[in-house]
Amino acid sequence: MTRYLLDTNVVSEATRSKPSQPLLDWLAQQRDGDLFISTLTLAELRRGVLEKPAGQKKRQLENWFNGPEGPRALFRGRILSFDETAAGEWARIMAAGTGTGRPRSPLDMIIAATAAANRCVVASLNARHFQGVVEFINPWRPGT
Repeated sequence: MTRYLLDTNVVSEATRSKPSQPLLDWLAQQRDGDLFISTLTLAELRRGVLEKPAGQKKRQLENWFNGPEGPRALFRGRILSFDETAAGEWARIMAAGTGTGRPRSPLDMIIAATAAANRCVVASLNARHFQGVVEFINPWRPGT
């Protein structure tokens, strides 16, 4: 089975009030045990909650984030850390980008490095960030 590391945009889209149907279809075809998120995704999601202005929407997002449908609960045991192995992959990926004159986004490459260190395929809407770096799929258009 293929293991997928979901980029933050996949998790965010899946929690919208009207998420992308192709994404929902793709997620429904995957085993929960094959879907992972990174600690960076947790940080980015939490940052999004914290940056919302006070009000009902912020309270709803806080309840979601901390509740049984939030990322820590849904992905319990499947949250991959940026550890020493991933750090080595990140250094390699960043140096390769510099060496070819194509600098890469350090944050996106944390996702790529975490995927590489854990033998996962990145699932992201932002294919251009990962193209030529790690194996990836765009679950909005999985056949492409």
